[in-house]
Amino acid sequence: MTTPTQDTRDRVIRMEGKVEQLERKIDDLDAKVTEMHQLLTQAKGARWMLMLMIGVGGFVAAKITPLLQYTFGK
Repeated sequence: MTTPTQDTRDRVIRMEGKVEQLERKIDDLDAKVTEMHQLLTQAKGARWMLMLMIGVGGFVAAKITPLLQYTFGK
């Protein structure tokens, strides 16, 4: 049985550092997602308002697009 070389041990140490860093990032993202979920479940009216604003924005964008073509078109 062969013993690991110093290079292999160094790679394992670097890999452990990267795994710890990824775990911290995942924990941070989990906290952010949990906070967003709590905000959305608390503000049901705001969720409906957001959907309404998205719909109105889409309608306005659809109606403005032909005007922009005439204004800036060839």
